[in-house]
Amino acid sequence: MSMRMQTLSEEVEYNWTADRRPGRDIVIAVDHGPKSKHAFDWALLHFCRPGDTLHLVHAVSSLKNNIVYDVTQTLMEKLSLEAVKVAMVKTVTRIVEGDAGKAICKEAEKVKPIAVVMGTRGRSLMQSVLQGSVSEYCFHNCKSAPVIIVPGIVEAGEESVVPMD
Repeated sequence: MSMRMQTLSEEVEYNWTADRRPGRDIVIAVDHGPKSKHAFDWALLHFCRPGDTLHLVHAVSSLKNNIVYDVTQTLMEKLSLEAVKVAMVKTVTRIVEGDAGKAICKEAEKVKPIAVVMGTRGRSLMQSVLQGSVSEYCFHNCKSAPVIIVPGIVEAGEESVVPMD
């Protein structure tokens, strides 16, 4: 194990920021639902700091469906603008084709983020067992970063919980 220790005299003030990396990579899995928006808002308010880079990832079944692609692109642009304005972060958006859980884990493997943030769909235990859960899949299969699953809210609305003024 390697450890670095620094000894300072009383007169010298230690500069904590000199040793900290200025920005972190964070993957946020997003979709069109209110619980995904709630997880996005939670990440902006409680996890992100200025200088971080948010990698917004949305999986679609087919990139050839222009309607789905256009709606998703609009969503990603809206979230990117909100992230820049609220949290002063950089954003990278990715619309990827394929199974959502696998696509999110693959993006996390590429990016090597400090965390993957995602919401829940709000299914019951029986529904999750029968249909599967993207957050559960990522929790068990994302090996490159910890997965933060933000619990849903009872009455998730479409409006942001982040004040925009």
